[in-house]
Amino acid sequence: MPRIAGVTTQKNTRGEITHVTIDVKKHKEAITPVLYKMGVLEKTKFQKEFEKGVGVEEAFDRVLKFVRTLPWKK
Repeated sequence: MPRIAGVTTQKNTRGEITHVTIDVKKHKEAITPVLYKMGVLEKTKFQKEFEKGVGVEEAFDRVLKFVRTLPWKK
């Protein structure tokens, strides 16, 4: 296994990896989603509300539907 800076492993007597230590400062972008998924980090109120948000395409469709319902004067 290649050595990666900021990652260390511990093996048991049989040579199996039992523990992995990751430097979060060096690998923050890669490890942060995993930490949220595992429940180690809690999401902020903003992050929770952002996940419930509407995507750009859906928002565009909603706006178009609303605009088409307006009574336009000719």
